[in-house]
Amino acid sequence: MKLAQTHEMTSATSSPAQRKFLLAALVLWLLPLVAITVMVTLHPQKHTVMGLYHEAAANWRAGNSLYVGPGGMNYLPHFALAFAPFEAMPAPWGDITWRWLSAGLLAGGFWRLARQLRPDAPEQLFFWSSLFGLLLCLDAIRSGQANALFAALTTHAVVFLMQQRWWLATPAIFAALAIKPLGLVLLLLAPAVYRPMIWRAAMGCVIFAAFPFLFGNSHYVWSQHAALVENLRACSAVTEHRFADINGLLRTLGLDLSDRASQLLRVLAGGATLGLWLLGARRLAEPLKGVFLLALTTVYLMLFNPMNEVNSYVILAPVLAALAAFHLKFEEPKGLGWALVFMAVTMAVLPELLRKVYGNSFALWWHPLMTLAFVALLGWRVWSRPESESALGHVPRSTVPAAR
Repeated sequence: MKLAQTHEMTSATSSPAQRKFLLAALVLWLLPLVAITVMVTLHPQKHTVMGLYHEAAANWRAGNSLYVGPGGMNYLPHFALAFAPFEAMPAPWGDITWRWLSAGLLAGGFWRLARQLRPDAPEQLFFWSSLFGLLLCLDAIRSGQANALFAALTTHAVVFLMQQRWWLATPAIFAALAIKPLGLVLLLLAPAVYRPMIWRAAMGCVIFAAFPFLFGNSHYVWSQHAALVENLRACSAVTEHRFADINGLLRTLGLDLSDRASQLLRVLAGGATLGLWLLGARRLAEPLKGVFLLALTTVYLMLFNPMNEVNSYVILAPVLAALAAFHLKFEEPKGLGWALVFMAVTMAVLPELLRKVYGNSFALWWHPLMTLAFVALLGWRVWSRPESESALGHVPRSTVPAAR
C-alpha cells in the first residue's frame, strides 16, 4: 500500500520498538483493505455507491445532465472530471484503485497528524489512533464512498496549514472541494486565522471555477452549474428521517424542524463555528491550533450537513482518533482520552450490534450525540487553561521545516 508521506515514516523511525508500532499500524490498514479488494473482485456490484460515480463521469463525457435530484449525484461538476480516470479503467480495477487511493491517503492523513502531534513518537500515536479510528472508516472505504477520500484530503490540507506550507494547503483544500461541496467549510474557515491563505484561496477560486470549462463547451458547463444550485437547494430541504445530522437527533426526540428553521440553524451554527475558531486559535499554538480547526470543521459537517450519512463519520475519524490516542497515551487528563475512545468505538460498533433492536435508526441519533459530546469536551479543554498555555497540553513542536 502506497501511503502518503512514506519517506517521512521511514526517516522518523529510529528504534526497533518504534518500527514495531509502525509495522502494526500498517498491518491494521492493509488487512481490511486486502479483504475489501477480494470482496470487490468477487462481487463488484455489492455494497457499493460507485455506480453513481461511473454514471456521472459517463454523463459528462456524453454531455448529459449530471443531476437527477437528491437521490443522484450531489457533488460539483468537478467530481465527474476527477472520477473520469477511474471510470475509464476496466471493471473492477477502477473501483479497486479508487478504494486503495482513498485508504492510502487516509492512512497517510492519520500518520501525518500523529507526526505533528508527537514528532518524538509518531509511530505509537499512529498505531493507537489507527486502532481507535479505523473501524469508523471501513464502511466508507468498503462502499467506495467519496467521504473517505474527502476525509483524507481535508486532513492533509490542515496538516499543511499547521506547517505553513500554503502552496500545498491550497490545492489540497480545493481537491477536497472537488470531491465534495463540503470542502467549502474549510475553505472559508482557514483564511480567517491563516492570513497568508487569503489571496491564495482567492486565486484558487478563480482557477477552480475555470477548470471545468477546459473539458466541456461553455453552454453545457454553465447548465450543469445551474443544475447544481437547484440540486443543492433540494438537498437542503430533505426531511426524511434517515440522515445522521443534528436533525437525525432532533427527529428521534420528536422535534421536527421546518426547512427554513433548519437552514437558519445551519447559518447560525456556521457563525458560531467561525467565532469559536477565531477565539480558540488565540489560545493555541501549533500543531494544536490546526487540530482545533480540523475538529471544528468536521464537527460542523457532521451536525449540519442535511444529508449526512452514517458512513460520513469517516470525516470525523482522523481528528477524533488522534486526540483520543494523544490523551490516552501521552497527555493528561487520561479520562478525556478514554471518553474519546468510547465515542470512536461505540460509533463504529454499536450500530451493528444493535441493528436487530433499532434497525438502521440507532446511528441517526447516537453519532450526532457523540459529536456534540466531542465538541463540548474539546471546548472545555481549550478554555480550561490560561491563554498563555497550550489549551490541550504541552506538545513538542514539529521539526518539519515550514515552506514559504
